[in-house]
Amino acid sequence: MAINRSSATMIAELTKWKLSLAVAFSSVTGYLIFAAGLDRGLPLVAAGVFLLSSGASALNQYTERRSDALMPRTAGRPLPSGRMTTLSAIGVATVLLVSGCLLLGFSGRLPFLLGLVNVLLYNVIYTGLKKRTTLAIVPGALVGAIPPVIGYTAAGGDATDTVIMLFALFMFLWQMPHFWLLLVRYGSEYEKAGIKTLYGTMDGVKIKRLVFIWVVTSSLALWILVGLLIPLPAVANAMLLILNIAFIFLFGKIISLPESEKRSKHAFILLNSFSIVVMVILMAVFNL
Repeated sequence: MAINRSSATMIAELTKWKLSLAVAFSSVTGYLIFAAGLDRGLPLVAAGVFLLSSGASALNQYTERRSDALMPRTAGRPLPSGRMTTLSAIGVATVLLVSGCLLLGFSGRLPFLLGLVNVLLYNVIYTGLKKRTTLAIVPGALVGAIPPVIGYTAAGGDATDTVIMLFALFMFLWQMPHFWLLLVRYGSEYEKAGIKTLYGTMDGVKIKRLVFIWVVTSSLALWILVGLLIPLPAVANAMLLILNIAFIFLFGKIISLPESEKRSKHAFILLNSFSIVVMVILMAVFNL
C-alpha cells in the first residue's frame, strides 16, 4: 500500500493515534516520577509505548472488523468500510508492534515484558472476553494501568513501589467511566454486535448514576490514599483537592444534562482533561 495522504489518514484511523499519544504520555509520567529529570531513555520509552499502543489498536481493529461492521459508530473504520485490505492492516500492525517491542527492549527486560503482556491483555484476553462477559472491562481497564509502570520501571524504579502502584490504580479506575459512558449512547449498537455490557440490565439513567458515583468515590479515595501513603508537599495536596472538587462539580453538571453527542463529548473531554492535569501535577512535584 503506497503511503499517500489517503493511506496516511487510514493508518491514523487504524492506529487511533490520539489515544496512543495519551497512552504514551502516561508512560512518560511514570518515567518522570522516578527519573526526576529528562534523559536519553525517555524518548525510547515514549516512542516504544506509542508504537506498541498503535500496533495493538491496529490489530484490534483487524480482529473486530466484523463486529465493527455491525455498529454505525464503527462501520466507517478502514476495514469494515472496505477502504483498507486485511493484509494491509496486518502489515501495519506487525511493523508497529515489532518496532515498539524493539524500542522497549532497549529500555530493559521488564518494560519489554510488560509491553508484551499489555498487548496480549488487550488483543487476546479483553477482546476475547467482550462477547462472553460484562467483566471484560476489568482486563480492558488494566491495559490503561500498565503503561505508567512501563515508564517507571524503564527509569529504574521498582514496579511494586507505592507511588507507581497508586498512579496505576488511578489509571485503572479512570478507564471504567469511559466504557460506561459509551453505553449510554451506543448500548444498543453493542448489543447488536453481540458484545456483553451492562446495557442489558441497566438503563441510561442508572448507568449515568453509576458513573458519577464511581468518579466521585474514586477521585476522593485516591486523594486520601495519596495523602496517607505518599509524602507530597502540602501545596501539591491542596492543588489535587481543589482539582478534585472542581472536577466533581463540573462532571456532575455535565452528566445530568440530557443525552446528546455534545454532552458525551464534553464528559469525555472533562475526564481526559482531569487525568492529564493530574499527570502534569505529578510530573511537576517529582521534578521540582
